[in-house]
Amino acid sequence: MRDPWWVADVVSSYGDPAAQHTDRPAHTYLRGNGTAVTLSRAQLHKLVSHRAGAFAARGVTAGDRVALIAGEPEAFMPTFLALLWLGAVPVPLPPPPALGRRDAWRCGIDESLGLVRPRLVCGPAGTLDLLEAGTTAVAVEDLAEAEADVDAYPAPVPLPPDAPAYAQFTSGSTGRPRAVLATRRSLAANCAAITAGIALDGDRDVGVCWLPLHHDMGLVGFGCAAMTAGVPVVFLPTATFLRDPGVWMRTVSAYRGTVTFGPTFAYGLAARRARPDDVGSMDLSCVRVLGCGAEPINAATLERFLAAYAPAGLDAAALTPCYGLAEATLAVSFARGLRTAEDGTVDCGRPVPGHEVAVVDASGAPAAPGAVGEVWVRGPSVAGGYFGESAPETFGPDGWLRTGDLGYLDGGSLYLTGRAKDLLVVRGANTDPQRVEWAAATVPGVREGGVVAFTRPGADTEEVVVVVECAPNAPEGIPDAVRAAVAEPLGLSVTDVVRVRPGTVPKTTSGKPRRQETRRRYLAGELVR
Repeated sequence: MRDPWWVADVVSSYGDPAAQHTDRPAHTYLRGNGTAVTLSRAQLHKLVSHRAGAFAARGVTAGDRVALIAGEPEAFMPTFLALLWLGAVPVPLPPPPALGRRDAWRCGIDESLGLVRPRLVCGPAGTLDLLEAGTTAVAVEDLAEAEADVDAYPAPVPLPPDAPAYAQFTSGSTGRPRAVLATRRSLAANCAAITAGIALDGDRDVGVCWLPLHHDMGLVGFGCAAMTAGVPVVFLPTATFLRDPGVWMRTVSAYRGTVTFGPTFAYGLAARRARPDDVGSMDLSCVRVLGCGAEPINAATLERFLAAYAPAGLDAAALTPCYGLAEATLAVSFARGLRTAEDGTVDCGRPVPGHEVAVVDASGAPAAPGAVGEVWVRGPSVAGGYFGESAPETFGPDGWLRTGDLGYLDGGSLYLTGRAKDLLVVRGANTDPQRVEWAAATVPGVREGGVVAFTRPGADTEEVVVVVECAPNAPEGIPDAVRAAVAEPLGLSVTDVVRVRPGTVPKTTSGKPRRQETRRRYLAGELVR
């Protein structure tokens, strides 16, 4: 397959009568009701080109921004690809939460739409009903009905490599979300880097993805890179995984998945929900890449996951810790196997081909080997900046991307320790909040992924606060147990432990805790205990 400048070029080749294997599967969409549909490469080509025609019939042209509210993968992926086909700029946005927080979601959507000012908003009909009156919108269902009456858009619109491919809102874990502009060049470069970094092969690999498609790990990794490598992908709705984390590995087993990814909290959920009878019926010997990224990696969580699924033949060597961020389109580094430093920090591997990673101190000078500093990244995958912002503090004129993440280099491998803005500074000593959160999460009754640590002003120094989500019937002694769980390994005193109901901790749209927002609500007395 030719090296594409953009993913739409790949879809075009899927329908080329001269191309081979057009009858091979491209996407399998598992639905919330348990049914599934598989599209061949040729069928996906036909669907995308007709959906592009349906957009064109509504006046969408190259360069137009179109907000795309995520729904089921079966609706989202062909629509996203159709917009790339037209040369339009899709702006993926999160779906509304299943329960509660809809006012907050609507405010977030309004803020996003106000920033990017799209020509059109597209999404599931029921979701569009939640938007403000007067929004120019089209339901995905209406596009699908119109496809039979419009001509397919004949070929992807050719655009320069530095033209925007899509705009992705960052998850905003430490501040106001921004829209990262991935260019056609950066998207193609990162797809190629991922393909080389984990040796994707269309003849042997099958991807399995439950990840949100409005964020880079799902969108670029499985929506774009897998396609450029000719790898078929099985897509699960994110909500299906969150309701039943065990469905992840069941799907991998059933479809003989070889490549799948998730953040640390997902591995924790899957390990906790693993039932021996379920595991005993699986065959996970097919898995060769079990990627973990999107947040600092907890080795203990991955070890619990491996132990839970080892009876199914899962090979520990398949673990692939990695590092990436939307500002680098997605992937920056991959490791093979789980290796940890003496402090428990996980090796995230070496940079992907054609890219550089540096760790610098506060003055911007290279940090000494093993010394913690800010991670900088340079290479063709670095995105084109933020929509409507110059952001010189992030995208420097020298090509270096200042990530705001902390880590160190050892033997050429990158070890991530946390985010600069989230550090807990108590009596002059720095502690990464993830370590406090991981320790607190070991307490029975504390909800996986529902822990946030931060500091508050104290009389002599900053004081540590830990917010933990617990079920109403959880043991009363959880606060004392959390203090002990943190004090023993870290030697850190926790001043206040706040028990809240599940779903209280504010999260980014990719599921990461918003520490600064949690701290704000705590100090304002807005956390409901």
